[in-house]
Amino acid sequence: MEQAVTIKGTKSGIILVLDPSISFDSLSASIAEKFKENASFLGKHTFGLVIRGRSLSAEETDQVIDIIQNNSYLTIGCVIDDESSLEKGFKRALSSEPEQDTSVLEESILTPDGDLALIYRGNLRSGQDISSERSIIVLGDVKPGANVTSYGSIFILGELRGNAFAGAQGDRNAVIMALDLNPIQVRIADAIAISPDAEKGAKLKVKKKRILATNDNEPEVAYIENDHIVKTGYGASFLRQFYKI
Repeated sequence: MEQAVTIKGTKSGIILVLDPSISFDSLSASIAEKFKENASFLGKHTFGLVIRGRSLSAEETDQVIDIIQNNSYLTIGCVIDDESSLEKGFKRALSSEPEQDTSVLEESILTPDGDLALIYRGNLRSGQDISSERSIIVLGDVKPGANVTSYGSIFILGELRGNAFAGAQGDRNAVIMALDLNPIQVRIADAIAISPDAEKGAKLKVKKKRILATNDNEPEVAYIENDHIVKTGYGASFLRQFYKI
């Protein structure tokens, strides 16, 4: 029973190694015991969770998260699927970029509308593309020549200098947010806008309304208004108006 559950630490959070040979009920009891014993050592943190050694259903994964949070001071912010074929594909694509070896793809409910998002940690350079049916969160920069495509919204916690396509299946309520939003091209559903410096095409317009005014320290967001893509500050005023929160 003592070997049924092993806890390992990582920069991304916690790796939980599970025995595949015992029943889930027995495994659940072992997880509860293990985290209760180590609650003080693990402390009060928010971690990502990697599950290895055993394939769990979505319902079982939710139960494991509840068990951990009920028997420790931890909060599980996301479940990291480090064995997914999608992630392996990205790792292969990035294999020529040594500094990108630590990039991680995760899934977590982090977007303002409660959407399940794919998280990419690392910079995207020219020629690198990522796409997902979920919303995408990039923890890094998107350089010129890089592309991000999502059926949902795109949130870039860095600079957007490349191309971003949100609402790729027609969602006109999708948004593209970046800490510094100066893309070559952005597209939301059927609307397209290009850099103001480009010679041809519909330009990305900056909205100047006082209530949504931008400042140098505020993230920026592009969204559809009156069939045009406009850019404004991604602050409390925008969130209240756009998401009705």
